[in-house]
Amino acid sequence: MTRPERETRRAGTLIVDPSGGGLSGDMFIACLFALGVDPRAVEREVARLPRLEPFRIVAGRVKRRGISVWRVRVKCHGATRSRDLGTILGMIKRSPLDGRVKELASRIFTVLGEAEGKIHGVPLEKVHFHEVGAVDSIVDIVGAVVALSMLGYPKLYHRPFRLGCGTVSTAHGTMPVPAPATIELLKGRTVRLGTEEGEVVTPTGAVLMKVLAGELSSTVSFAPKRIVYAAGTREPEQGPGILRVIEAELCTPGRDVTVLRTTIDDMNPEHYQHVQDLLFEAGALDVFLMQLIMKKGRPGILMTVLCEPELRDRIIGLIFRETTTLGVRFSIEGRDELERWNGEVETPLGTVAVKKTRLGDGSIRTAPEYESCRALARSKGVPIADVYREACSASGAPGSAETRGTAGNVTGKGTAGRRSRPKRDVRRKPARSKRTARSRKE
Repeated sequence: MTRPERETRRAGTLIVDPSGGGLSGDMFIACLFALGVDPRAVEREVARLPRLEPFRIVAGRVKRRGISVWRVRVKCHGATRSRDLGTILGMIKRSPLDGRVKELASRIFTVLGEAEGKIHGVPLEKVHFHEVGAVDSIVDIVGAVVALSMLGYPKLYHRPFRLGCGTVSTAHGTMPVPAPATIELLKGRTVRLGTEEGEVVTPTGAVLMKVLAGELSSTVSFAPKRIVYAAGTREPEQGPGILRVIEAELCTPGRDVTVLRTTIDDMNPEHYQHVQDLLFEAGALDVFLMQLIMKKGRPGILMTVLCEPELRDRIIGLIFRETTTLGVRFSIEGRDELERWNGEVETPLGTVAVKKTRLGDGSIRTAPEYESCRALARSKGVPIADVYREACSASGAPGSAETRGTAGNVTGKGTAGRRSRPKRDVRRKPARSKRTARSRKE
């Protein structure tokens, strides 16, 4: 095995592609080493976990199907033992690791514990890990988070998973493939059932993607910058067993959304607001209504709902239950999105919530939140346009465009609530000479 690279550089967006041979914890961390993370540095950090048995990370290159790939082995010195969730979380909490590393590692083990608890019917605090509680799995999970921190926490996406078939031996006996924990963790993600015998995606690999990565939209275009490969524990004759990770620059930050449409012509129109509220509470991204003329000249409504693909069945069930429709059409569409986040600004009237958006040129656009402005306007007894204008002024946003025409009679800063007379056109008409006036009179 060759010695790994020593210099670590910040990585851009990483796309995990498990479709060619699966995904496991050791394969994922091997790809991070291939991107430049020093295994010895990760080893030193993970070894700071209290009461963790001595171990050593062995990383280097091997050949798989003619491709030079990285492979990682965690070698333990002496006997190892399984642990319950509380013990592992306690080890992470008491360690001197970085705060964000501890937070993400704890979250990964907790999500894995929730899946195991659901499968075995035990409370979260009583979940006991067998394979995942061993040293190598702890090193894979905590080490992966440490390695990502050394790369600057790049944005992480994954492509759809291809799962194996057959059976796998576990501490609970022989289990079908994919293992119960694996398929539970991948709920809401796109998977394909393959014909390859054995465990292609492990619970450790599944939970790392569940917590750390989002699914890459099929509509996203990207420019590859660097490609690395890693091999798992499978021997070459057992299958490809190769994971690919692509460092890329996204060209269109889009994703897939499910679009649901239904037409209704026999429902009490007073009920639509109630249905909209329920849809938003169920996780809908947007709900809008359009008036149309249906067959036999009946006025009707086209209801359109946008939601995440994994919420489709829940949203459709709600529509059938709460409306009079007999059918719902659905489709998957791409959606490009700008980076957005929430914030607050301080104004003379009080605190106002705002939405911030980063445009393609790097500039930031700010818009006041309607509900926040509405609540502040009611509490202060001032027009909502005053609140909008003050919020735009405080955030540096060009708010006059939004409020001009509805708030054109609002006075300057600090005078919210006072009204002034609208300005009159004071331009003078051109003077007429006395001779011209006299001739017209005559």
